[in-house]
Amino acid sequence: MKMTILVIGATGKTGRPVVEALAARGAKVAAASRNPETGFGGSREDGVVPVRFDWDDRDTWAPALEGAEALYIVGPYAHPTGERLVADLLAEARDTRRVVLLSVIGAELLPQEAMMAHWERAVRASGKEWTILHPNWFFQNFGSGFLPALRDRGVLALPAGQGAVSFVDTRDIGEVAAAALTEDGYGGQVLTITGPDALTYAEAVAMLGDVAGRQMAYQTVEPEQAEANSRAAGAGERTIIAQRGLFQVIRDGGNAPVTDVVRRVTGHAPRSFAQYAAEYAELWRH
Repeated sequence: MKMTILVIGATGKTGRPVVEALAARGAKVAAASRNPETGFGGSREDGVVPVRFDWDDRDTWAPALEGAEALYIVGPYAHPTGERLVADLLAEARDTRRVVLLSVIGAELLPQEAMMAHWERAVRASGKEWTILHPNWFFQNFGSGFLPALRDRGVLALPAGQGAVSFVDTRDIGEVAAAALTEDGYGGQVLTITGPDALTYAEAVAMLGDVAGRQMAYQTVEPEQAEANSRAAGAGERTIIAQRGLFQVIRDGGNAPVTDVVRRVTGHAPRSFAQYAAEYAELWRH
């Protein structure tokens, strides 16, 4: 009998690719989200069952966890007490023997306001077989959070300086996660997942401009100004401090290393930023 794998955050940037990669392997997947009827609704024949899960509603936890032998966790980044919730969830996950946690490259360098280190400690102390993923910044950020600035103004302004980033495709993250969830041999490992090249934001944005057939540029912003902008936009102080740490790691070169994890785990080369840009060129046109 196939084991059931619960994917928390199943409609998110990495959750959906994880679900798709697991389904391609023929796994039995419980795709958990706050609104499963809109994310994975309808009749499905690929082994994916939508279930409701909400970090804010603990009554949804036990039904989602029931029978789940493996668990993919995207933690509650925006929750005011989110650093404790992963530990609470794991304590309730009595049927679960294997856990894969989405963290971030450089998690150990971030301030305590960033929740990833708290989650990593909880996973390590859970008594379950664990794997921690340390992906770099996603290609898909350019087609979602960064999209309005790029499409409407042609300028992406960030406090990343000229630091290089080995950006990675979330589809590659999904495939690595699916392997760790369904195969033996990844327990107790931290997998740093990157793309094949390290690019500065200036180089990445210029590449997007080329495929979109328009002029686009990256503009570096001083950290203090970026924090003031975030504050004016209504971001909480904890989020601002966490973002400060993330961009400091970029400026210090912590996001530049390139690893062989995608090729080693999946058997294929990681997708390149050039491939991603060409595939979604229409996004950045006027």
